[in-house]
Amino acid sequence: MNAEANSAVPASARPAADPRRAVRLDRDGRLLHADARISELHHALGGEDGGVLALPRLLDLARHALRLGMRLSRPVTVFGPDVAIDLWCDCTSDAEGVDLLLSQWREQPLPEAAGAAPLPASVPAAENYVHLRVDPLGRILHVRSPLALPADWQAERVTLKPVGALIATEDGAPLVLADCHNGVRVRLVGDARCWTLHRSRDDAGAGWSLQLAEAPEPPQPEAATAPPPLFDGERLAHMFGSQIGPALRQPIGRIIANAETIGGRLEGPLRADYASYAGDIASAGRHLLALIDDLADLEAIEASGFSAAREPVDLADLGRRAAGLLALKAADRSIRIDRPAEDDSLPAIGEFRRVLQVLLNLLGNAINYAPDGSMIWLRLDDGPDWASVTVADQGPGLSDEEQQRLFNKWERLGRSGDGGSGLGLYISRRLALAMQGDLTVESAPGQGARFTLVLPKL
Repeated sequence: MNAEANSAVPASARPAADPRRAVRLDRDGRLLHADARISELHHALGGEDGGVLALPRLLDLARHALRLGMRLSRPVTVFGPDVAIDLWCDCTSDAEGVDLLLSQWREQPLPEAAGAAPLPASVPAAENYVHLRVDPLGRILHVRSPLALPADWQAERVTLKPVGALIATEDGAPLVLADCHNGVRVRLVGDARCWTLHRSRDDAGAGWSLQLAEAPEPPQPEAATAPPPLFDGERLAHMFGSQIGPALRQPIGRIIANAETIGGRLEGPLRADYASYAGDIASAGRHLLALIDDLADLEAIEASGFSAAREPVDLADLGRRAAGLLALKAADRSIRIDRPAEDDSLPAIGEFRRVLQVLLNLLGNAINYAPDGSMIWLRLDDGPDWASVTVADQGPGLSDEEQQRLFNKWERLGRSGDGGSGLGLYISRRLALAMQGDLTVESAPGQGARFTLVLPKL
């Protein structure tokens, strides 16, 4: 297959550019300029004119770009009082501040914005309840209850207050959501009743959903029944992505965030060796999260009826995005990624996030196995009814026998030093096939490897 780029695609065949929103922050994170929608979200979350940006995920990415002094590109999900927004953020820093260019903007209402929802099945049936939504920073965004709540719980007094300032445990200590468990008894400020708390972590880090039911009478003893089995293998085999994975992500995410804060010396001076230890902890945490993601993806793709969305994608744009996400990892080993030119475009049919997932896996593998100071190429090609992107490296290459085993589940090919799961290429090829395409490899010992993702043409 020809690995040279082919960008001669008629303009009429290229997808229309999505609307972009510009944000300008100074070096302290204060908002200098933003479009009307960003300003609206900033003020809705308690931000002030000229104050620090009140969208914490965008603020963290901007500060990271300033610390590194380089351009960063990331997918980000931000949250307003009643909406979740998936977007792509390009950060460019300079001596005066940082510019954020936001694209791929997709809004969807949070559950409260779509109307009242019933209590979860885990909450005891009760006419007296309070439902709260709390953002990732632990601030109350929304309260719903059929009761007449005390004055302290009026909307203007509650919105954006820390949840611990208004809810306490039975012993009077401020509630800490990350450390409590379902069924804990709590009290509301200004209310004499006792409540039972049931909490759930929202997907993609949206915060928390809390249900407070008025504490019921102690349950009457029930007739003894046979205990459930200690190990239900069949049930566990189908609950990793929906229950076990999310439960693991929360504590690991907190470990990573705290380690990065320590390693980055954000709270003050620290000895270099301790900062290095913190960096090792954060790196190990990210490795564990990657393994969790692999296992969740494995469960999803092997489920009956799994399919990928069919939507227009631009392989050139996705190649540039993947290269941007891994630019720092490559720079650590002086590896240069030759990405498609900014004006290149190659339309195809696939699922945006799945194509990006495959390219990140291919580029990540190339960086892991390529020698320091080498080159990695991203090349485009197309035919009458197909389009492809190839990731080529200068690594040790693969024998014919290794190529036959490469896409097998759990296959490591003897490369145990990088701590990988042996699932990345297996998952990537299954995703390519689900998008009615394929993932192939060309290689020889000592001649590097060329992985090619082929998709139907737009």
